[in-house]
This record gives sequence, C-alpha cells and structure tokens, in this order.
Amino acid sequence: MKPIIGVSANMSLPDDEKRTFSKGTALHLIQEDYIRFVTNAGGIPILLPIVNNPESAEGMMNRLDGVIITGGPDVDPALYNEENTNSLGVYLERDGFEIELVKSARKMDKALLGVCRGCQIINTAFGGSLYQDIPTSIEGALLHTRAESGEETYHQTKLICNSVLEDIFDSNEIKTNSSHHQSVKEPGVELTILAKALDGVVEAFQCLDDRCTIAVQWHPERMHDDPKQQAFAKWFIRQANNT
Repeated sequence: MKPIIGVSANMSLPDDEKRTFSKGTALHLIQEDYIRFVTNAGGIPILLPIVNNPESAEGMMNRLDGVIITGGPDVDPALYNEENTNSLGVYLERDGFEIELVKSARKMDKALLGVCRGCQIINTAFGGSLYQDIPTSIEGALLHTRAESGEETYHQTKLICNSVLEDIFDSNEIKTNSSHHQSVKEPGVELTILAKALDGVVEAFQCLDDRCTIAVQWHPERMHDDPKQQAFAKWFIRQANNT
C-alpha cells in the first residue's frame, strides 16, 4: 500500500488582485511541484484545505500516513509573541490550522515534513521564534530570495551534525535553492539544528524525540532533477510507510 501524504494548502483570498478567475471567493491551492515530490517518491498526495479547528486537523491526520507543511506567506509574529515589523501576507487562519496539523502529527506519531514556511511553522509550534526579515536582521546575510523572473537562487548549505541528511546526501555540504526572507531565530524546544547556510541561517532541523519530524528551509520539491533531493523525498515516504 502506498502511503497517503497530506499536503497543506495555500490560500488565495477573495480579494486577491493577482487572480483573474473565480474572483470573490477563496481558493485552496498548491503548486504541482509538491504533488510530483510525493508521487515520484512513491506516495499518494492529498490536498488539505485550511479548516481552522483542532477537530478537523486531527480528523484529517487520522486518515493520513504523513503530512507536508508547505511554503507560502509569512507566519503571524503574534504566535511567537512579537509585533509585526516585517511579516508579509500573514493569514492567522492558515497558521492556526497548520500548527494543529503539527500537534496532531506528533500526537499520532505520523511522519511530518516542513518545507520553507513549513519549517518556520513547525519551529513556531515547538515554541521557537523567527527573524522577520533576514536582510535587516542578519549582518552579512546571503541572498535568500528568488529572482523576480522566477529563476532559482542557490547557495551552499553546511550539515553541522551527524544526521539522516548526511546519510542521504553523503556530504557535509550541499547546494540548496532559496526562496524566503524569514528564518528560524530561536529554535523550538526539542529541535536539533542539522544544517545552516554559510551566513548562519538555519536550513534544517529535526526533533530527535519523534519518529519523523524534520524540516528544511529550502525547496526540495523544486529540485526534482537532483538525485539527492529525490532520495530525500523517498526517505520521507518510507518513514510515512512505517506508520
């Protein structure tokens, strides 16, 4: 049986000026890259719409073998007890729903993967905090944002401790893409930092007390031509299949 993997949806709000169709109604959606990330690794993806109550998140998780918390807009800094100084496009309903997914996944010992914003959501759920804007918060920071043309930005990421990532990538330094302006500041309780960019920005962490709670700041789903990123996807699907 192929494992069923929930993929958390992004939200296009009714007043989204970038949208030319279905105006006046909210849309729950996700990029195809996440779907391919799961299917190519041997899983069955299911899109999880944003339903902000604990019962719905727990009910969804009950039927899943694993979940991916995806990328998207910034996390509301109120969730880590800060005022909003540089957080853009915050949508507390999505934040709350994904945090409930994280809690449910841990409670049920399901495989949990955070990607980019998902990394930040998991850190927040574990009681951590975020840099609201890397360029104005970290002196000498690398370029972490994607080009306006959509072209990927890449940098080197250093694996800083023995972990499953060293086993998968067979190296202590890897090339990763980058598309974010926020990142982990204080890691949440129980989280172990696995990787950092050369400027110190956190690129991956894991909760070693869980069977599989792991997060990466880069977008492995967009690096589908990289065999090592494919191997990472397959590793996650295997963890879900052991539920």
